[in-house]
Amino acid sequence: MLELIYVVVGLVCGFVDSALGMGYGVTSASILVTMGIAPAVASASVHTAEAFVDIASAAVHHKLGNVDKRILPHLPVPGVLSAVLGALFLSGLSLRVARPLVRVILLGMGAIVLYRHAFSYRPVQVPLSGRGAVVLGFIAGFLDVAGGGGWGPIGTPTLILTGSEPRKAIGTVEFTEPFVSPAAVLTFGLTLGFESFLWNITIPMIIGGVILTPVAGWLARRIPRRALGVLIGVWLIVLNAYGLRA
Repeated sequence: MLELIYVVVGLVCGFVDSALGMGYGVTSASILVTMGIAPAVASASVHTAEAFVDIASAAVHHKLGNVDKRILPHLPVPGVLSAVLGALFLSGLSLRVARPLVRVILLGMGAIVLYRHAFSYRPVQVPLSGRGAVVLGFIAGFLDVAGGGGWGPIGTPTLILTGSEPRKAIGTVEFTEPFVSPAAVLTFGLTLGFESFLWNITIPMIIGGVILTPVAGWLARRIPRRALGVLIGVWLIVLNAYGLRA
């Protein structure tokens, strides 16, 4: 029965992530940390599931032409390097220090998602340079691993703010994420041990995530992204604010 719950979690997180270009890591990591799982183990398990789900999402977005080839070459390498640093950073923290730190990071991610979708504002059409994309990749990669999610919440709004078409911002983030997640998984595996991963959670989340991810990619231009984004942001803020009080 518990495995079925994780399949449903994977379904929801995979669908929202592929549709919005954000949400899988921050949502699932928040749920696992709230359940009392150590942040490093939660992040490792989430990224293991996400690595498989992202491959399906990347394939769909690439086939639909939702990838900005101008930005694409500049994101993966800094993202991978900072993902490794983020994993080492999180693995070396004690549970007492790591848990509130991760909650604060996730709270910030929730605020970014909420702001991006709750307020109508006119994007500043300043194209992101190659150097800017490298910096974006490094920051997003580090926060993605240290906070359990961040590649999407940082990457997608930044690309849209700097002039990318929304569907291409989502597609580019989804296409590059399969480079980042495996780097984090390998680093966590070497530092924590692959046997510490929550495979009873990870495998059901992979199954759930893959099922609806292709559908979400196809519906990226049709679903109410703003409404879903507001719900994700509010959910993350409430969940992690409550966790900080506990």
